[in-house]
Amino acid sequence: MKGYFITGTDTNVGKTVVTACLATLFKSRGEDVGVMKPIETGVDPECSSSANSDAKFLIEVSGVQDALEDVCPYRFKPAASPYQASRLEGKELDPKKILERFRTLQSRHSMMLVEGVGGLMVPITSCYNVVDLAIQVDLPLIIVSRIQLGTLNHTLLTINAARQHGLKVAGVILNPVHEGALDAIEEEQASLIEELSDTPILGTCPYIHDVSSENINKNLIQLQKQFNQI
Repeated sequence: MKGYFITGTDTNVGKTVVTACLATLFKSRGEDVGVMKPIETGVDPECSSSANSDAKFLIEVSGVQDALEDVCPYRFKPAASPYQASRLEGKELDPKKILERFRTLQSRHSMMLVEGVGGLMVPITSCYNVVDLAIQVDLPLIIVSRIQLGTLNHTLLTINAARQHGLKVAGVILNPVHEGALDAIEEEQASLIEELSDTPILGTCPYIHDVSSENINKNLIQLQKQFNQI
């Protein structure tokens, strides 16, 4: 089974944008791409759209016909870790349900892109973290990391945690936090990550000012150049 589990070095590093870009890229290669955002927090399930829901945005970008309940089995309003958000809402979160929905989607598509929640050690329940979900989904890991000061520490910690848990790390995708040219410090971060971790940089996501499926498609040629080794 082809696919990737996309995690981040932190929250708001651009996992959804990178996942959407990868879905667009693989679709351009003729792949039947399925997407999954197993848990979404910080969104009102009763009032959401592709503008404020990662799951709905990924459905829109990928063009899948899968039900939202399969793509995103759990959606919580509090902007917190899944474990804390489910406690605040007084709801039970069952990882088995997530895996069942994943297997359903996996049977429909030739490739799956699964976007995690925050970083690997984010708790889903009191005894089950995102890293445990990544292990059970059993897809190679792509780590999304910001291009900014501090990214070496965050990226190396994430790579080490993944390896300690036996996960296969396909590589790192860097995501710029601003438009325009990188400075000398930012420019060297990719080569330093490769040198210090023996982990490949798979590419740098183009900076997309107004994130939409239309604008991601406009960057397809750049995506094909950036991610030609994936």
